[in-house]
Amino acid sequence: MGWIIALAVVAAIAWLWWRARDTLEIDEGGVSQMRGDDADMARARSLARQEFGTFVERLRAPQPGDEDFGIKAAIGHDGGVEHIWLTNVIVRDDGFEGDIANDPRWIPFKLGDRWRGTLDQVSDWTWFHHGRIQGNFTARAMLPRLPRDQQAQMRAMLEHRWDTRELAHAPWPRDAAMPGQPRPDELSDGDRVLMKAVNDHADAHFGAVPQVFHEIVSPSAHIDLYPYPATAQRPFHVVVTTGMAEQPMQLPPGIEADAHVELVVLLPKTWPLDHASWKREAGYWPMQWLKRVARFHYESGHWLGVGHLLGNGAPAMAIAENARHDSVVLAPPAALPESFHRVTLPDGRAVRFLCLYFLAPEEREALEREGWEAFSGRIDAQRLSV
Repeated sequence: MGWIIALAVVAAIAWLWWRARDTLEIDEGGVSQMRGDDADMARARSLARQEFGTFVERLRAPQPGDEDFGIKAAIGHDGGVEHIWLTNVIVRDDGFEGDIANDPRWIPFKLGDRWRGTLDQVSDWTWFHHGRIQGNFTARAMLPRLPRDQQAQMRAMLEHRWDTRELAHAPWPRDAAMPGQPRPDELSDGDRVLMKAVNDHADAHFGAVPQVFHEIVSPSAHIDLYPYPATAQRPFHVVVTTGMAEQPMQLPPGIEADAHVELVVLLPKTWPLDHASWKREAGYWPMQWLKRVARFHYESGHWLGVGHLLGNGAPAMAIAENARHDSVVLAPPAALPESFHRVTLPDGRAVRFLCLYFLAPEEREALEREGWEAFSGRIDAQRLSV
């Protein structure tokens, strides 16, 4: 089955990492060998349980492209717990059951045995949608710990839409209404009117873009990245998105905000823009966040505007190994000319560009303490995104 093959690849990567680190970790042969006090895995399992209703809904009413549903179960034996993947699963109101998908190491069961458990024994779940792994939060928790040359392989297997569910949203003002609902998760082929208009608008300001990074599989919206290298007149890179504005954000009645927004990041001229560097987390994480934030309103139903804060989880954690930042705030791109800040599309859509400014913990705390209006003076024309 597809998900078992994919998990075998995850297992192989995890095994290499485990041998290198000499620490018990995740998914050797589909078996989880994490220490009981690992905070990241505990958080991943908690998130999987919180989102289990999503899994059950799709299991009972699959959409076209859905296949290979599986549940990871926490099975106790002799004072310990082993986390085992199950296939051919059935979920009832009081529990679940499935076939053990690999040979356990410690519990007295074997590959293919039918096992039944209670809902509080769910530790993860997954299914495939058009070839991408959905859920599988324990694998996502493992991702930052893998050697950099193995992260790209694992990242390519995972559906990134689930990353948006880990973003802790603090709007401005703090009591701003969020009336929307998540949009259906159909795949998008892209909005040609939007893509051409934004591309032409950015080219007019920054010169012809050398290369567009097109998305291959696009849940909810087709998010492309347009990296404009630094010049002598503009000593920093600009990376622009298209796709966030495919559908309008769901604004509360009477709110004065922009329904169509695209994003930019401003990067130091030393930041690598080549494809090889973007295969490694150290070079790619600002671009990953562009995609995460661009999809956020589709996945959550929440609208985003100036002064909105998105934390990397709650409590917020470092975004990447080579970054102190743990959150991002949206604001007008102060370093870019006013003429770039908005564009009107041929179909009449007015699109605003907002910049992602990544915040270190002390900056995030200051923003939370002071509020956006007091904090906004720190975002000036000299500030870049990182």
